[in-house]
Amino acid sequence: MKTLTREDATVGLPGGASARTGGAGRHERASDGAPATRPSAPRRDGLALCAGILFSLVFSGVIWLAGERLNAIPRLPDQGVAWYYWKLPEPTFWSRATAWGGYTAHQLALWGIIYYAQARVRRYTTSLHGVNVAALAVNAGFILLHFLQTHLCYDGLAQDVSIFSSQGSVILLLVWVLLLENDRRGLFLGKRAPFSKDVVRFARKYHGYVFSWAAVYTFWYHPMEATSGHLIGFLYMLLLLLQGSLFFTRVHVNRWWTFALEAMC
Repeated sequence: MKTLTREDATVGLPGGASARTGGAGRHERASDGAPATRPSAPRRDGLALCAGILFSLVFSGVIWLAGERLNAIPRLPDQGVAWYYWKLPEPTFWSRATAWGGYTAHQLALWGIIYYAQARVRRYTTSLHGVNVAALAVNAGFILLHFLQTHLCYDGLAQDVSIFSSQGSVILLLVWVLLLENDRRGLFLGKRAPFSKDVVRFARKYHGYVFSWAAVYTFWYHPMEATSGHLIGFLYMLLLLLQGSLFFTRVHVNRWWTFALEAMC
C-alpha cells in the first residue's frame, strides 16, 4: 500500500493547501471564517521550461543578428546533394580542434550528468533537481562557446564527416521516439508494433544517451550561420537541449510539450 505523503495530501485541495490542522485540532481559517488556503507555489520545472524557450528564441535572434559578419568567409562552390557548403575551403588546426574539442566536452559532460541522474536521482518532481540545474548550465555554456567558436574559427564537424551522418542522427532520434511511444499510442494508425518488453525497456533506459548524442552531434555539426534553414535548425536543437536538461521533472513528460517538439521536427 502506498504511503501518503505531503504532496499526495495536497491533491484535490484548493490552492494546493495541505490537510494539516491548526493547533486546536481544527483547520486553519481566514478572518472571515472561510477555510484558509495557501497560494500554490509556481512550478519550478514549468518556469525553467518557459525561461528556456525564451532563451532559445532570443539566442536564435542573436545568431541572426551576428550572421552578416560571416558572409566574408570564403567557401567552395556547391558540388551537389552530398556536399556541405558551409565549411572552410582550407581547415586549420584550430578550426578542427575547437569544433571536435567543443563537441567532445559537451557530449561527455551531458552523458556524465545523465549517468549520475539515473544512478542517484531516479524520481520525478515538479521542482528542479541539482542535476537539472547542472545540465541547463552546461548546455548554456556550450551554446555560447559554439557561437564564439563559429565567429572565431567557423568550422563545425561537417568538415570531417558526411552530411548524411547529421541527417541520420535526427532520423535515429525520431525512430527512437516512435519506439518509446509504441505502447501508448501505437505505431501504425493506433496499432502497436510487436516489440518485446526487453527492447522497450532498453529503449527507455538508454534514450537519454541517444537523444543527447543526436542533439549535441547535430548542434556541433553546423556553424551558427544565419540562413533560414540554420536558424530553424538551431532553434529546434536548443529546444531539444532544453528538453534533455529537464529529465526527471514532470514537464519533461508533459504530453503537450513533447507533442510540440515532435510536430516541429
